[in-house]
Amino acid sequence: MADVMYERVRSIQRCVGVCFITGALLLTFSIVAQPSFGDVNRTDQILGALAKQGWGAWMQLHAVMMLGFVLVTVGFAALAFLLHLKGSSGAASIIGGTAVLGGTLWVSFFSAELYGYRYLINLYTIDPGLATALFSTVWFWKMGGIAAAAALTFTAVIASGIKGTARGLYPLWLGWGGAFFAIAGLAVYFFDYLGSTATGAAINPMQAAAVRYGIGLPLQLWVLGVGVHMMRAYITGVAMMPAEAPAARAPAQKRTPPVGSPDPIPPA
Repeated sequence: MADVMYERVRSIQRCVGVCFITGALLLTFSIVAQPSFGDVNRTDQILGALAKQGWGAWMQLHAVMMLGFVLVTVGFAALAFLLHLKGSSGAASIIGGTAVLGGTLWVSFFSAELYGYRYLINLYTIDPGLATALFSTVWFWKMGGIAAAAALTFTAVIASGIKGTARGLYPLWLGWGGAFFAIAGLAVYFFDYLGSTATGAAINPMQAAAVRYGIGLPLQLWVLGVGVHMMRAYITGVAMMPAEAPAARAPAQKRTPPVGSPDPIPPA
């Protein structure tokens, strides 16, 4: 049984390592290559900027982003299962649920951009007003979905960083470092959302270079660091086995009265 658990944990380490390393590299590339559109509420200017770009490169960039989010989501699910084996079932449920739901939102909204925006750009050359109106509906819906996906992903990183450190999966600086940047990202999105409630304007803090490179990029480096740490543990054979269960107590032996002692008083 111990050999089966050992191999199971090592296979999870390999899955987390491969998915996190590959996914983090793809998402880091997409963060650097993603163009900035400025004010996300000026949909007329955004649609015009999209019409001037090469559509093949745009589709390839979003395909890279979707693949990166799929790999990172699988890595989070495997990490949640490893925490479950380590005894943190509650944290594992939070990580698995938020990561899978957040990854689903990321992939769903980015996949809509592969072909949908091309139709709107073609319509823009015929009827700019109608194209802008349709694009605004899709764009603002996407902004809301991305904000929810970002909040869910930040929650998964916070739970992974704190509980992973507590269970000895990675060092203190790595676990709490990721939690720190995720809490900062969650705070930025929360306060931007509060500021938008008065006007109804969409939010996308990642369009700002300070947030993109000050929060988004460090979080991808955290994912990469966790992946490297897990892959190193797999290669070196450190299985991070779950803590041993406490040994069962031996049944108490029945005490017999010594020879010659008076018999106990029988109950009435």
